[in-house]
Amino acid sequence: MKNTIRIIPLLIALSLLLSRCKEESKEQLKGQVMDAYTGAPLSGVQVLLIETGTSVTTNENGSFKFAEMDITTLVEAQVGLKLTLADYRPLEINATIDTNNTIQLSPADIPVYYYNQPVQLSDGITTGTVQDQNMDQQLIQNLMDRLVRDEYKEIHSLLIYKDDMLVVEEYYYGNNDTIDFENGVTVDHQPAPIQWSREDKHYVASANKALTGTIAGMVLAEKGISTDEVISQYLPDYASYFTDPNKAKVTLHHCLNMTAGFQWDEWSGNDLKDLWKSQDFAEFVLSRNNMSPDSEWRYNSALPNLILKALSNIVDQDIRDWADDNFYQALGITDYQWQSQPDGTPEGSARMYLRPRDMLKIGITLLNNGQWDGQQVIPQAWVAQCLEVQENTDSGEYSHGFWLRSLDGINYLSAEGDGGNFINVFPQQNMVVVMTQGNYLKWPIYIDQMDDMLENYIFPAL
Repeated sequence: MKNTIRIIPLLIALSLLLSRCKEESKEQLKGQVMDAYTGAPLSGVQVLLIETGTSVTTNENGSFKFAEMDITTLVEAQVGLKLTLADYRPLEINATIDTNNTIQLSPADIPVYYYNQPVQLSDGITTGTVQDQNMDQQLIQNLMDRLVRDEYKEIHSLLIYKDDMLVVEEYYYGNNDTIDFENGVTVDHQPAPIQWSREDKHYVASANKALTGTIAGMVLAEKGISTDEVISQYLPDYASYFTDPNKAKVTLHHCLNMTAGFQWDEWSGNDLKDLWKSQDFAEFVLSRNNMSPDSEWRYNSALPNLILKALSNIVDQDIRDWADDNFYQALGITDYQWQSQPDGTPEGSARMYLRPRDMLKIGITLLNNGQWDGQQVIPQAWVAQCLEVQENTDSGEYSHGFWLRSLDGINYLSAEGDGGNFINVFPQQNMVVVMTQGNYLKWPIYIDQMDDMLENYIFPAL
């Protein structure tokens, strides 16, 4: 009985000790936010915990503290924070649990760039620093200073991925323009300008042609179909048009590479405007005179839409659903907007909205010979074909919806969209550069800006 009496206080003490240990295992997420230029503490900063969506606000000393967190529930001791305050550039950054994190916000009116490592998220993209990749920090600083001084026009985002790490990720204030196709292919200035961010979907225009080509390569590989096969057999609803001997010779390759032979003038004529006045894009292009496939290369935005019609018949379902299941979802791309042709078929030449990090995922997959997160999403043989010149044109080398570019002796694969929207893949440099701009219908401004950044800053920084 005496032993039992002695044991009870011990059990109580042990219980209290375990309880206290459990409480002490709860760690805190805290820190202080300061002005990067003056070093003064900043009050009223909204600090959002990206993982949970909860937020707190800094006090008069610039300090913040979240409720206690059990560190054992986190994969890493670091979490992503998003900080916003009027008149300051928004910032996403990683913070460490159980550390007094010191964070600096850049004043919007100070034309000086303050570098931060891109935020690490659970999206399959590893982030690092410019220093990690031995890139010239001063050249990157010079480039980013020019961007914050608005010396380039309507740059909305710039992402640089080098040697398996995203080392630069910046977003800027700018227009939210799109193209109004239905009313004459004009710039729609109606949406108000915004501060662009990682979460915003950007209109990427003809970069979608490269995505259509990529989806086509995936479907054809799955079904064992050659690009040399004529497209007529996959468009049974339009059989009457293929009684024309020239149209009967049009192959999938011709449509993917703008050599189908249809009479068309997109850049100086009204064909693109007239296309959007029609209710059936396939019928509109097939009704045109055909000068024979391979007779010339002619940029034609109706052809990628014709390809998507054929692909829907090949997979025997809406190609939108097939592409979502097999391509976009496979890359973890879930928040995108893919608009349609007038008849409901997804649009294959433009009318696609993507987040820049999702554009980067596509570029990384191409850089890795079609693999994403260990999975072969795009057939390796198709990626190799895209890296080979299919057509030499007056506008450059073309391949299945992509452009093959060369600058200062560096060759790269480029998905390009009007306005300045790029997914640039540099195999030899193990690099991807993504950019979004809002310079719609202002060629060659957006090309010149991208080339200037590559030639004078990014390439030398390597």
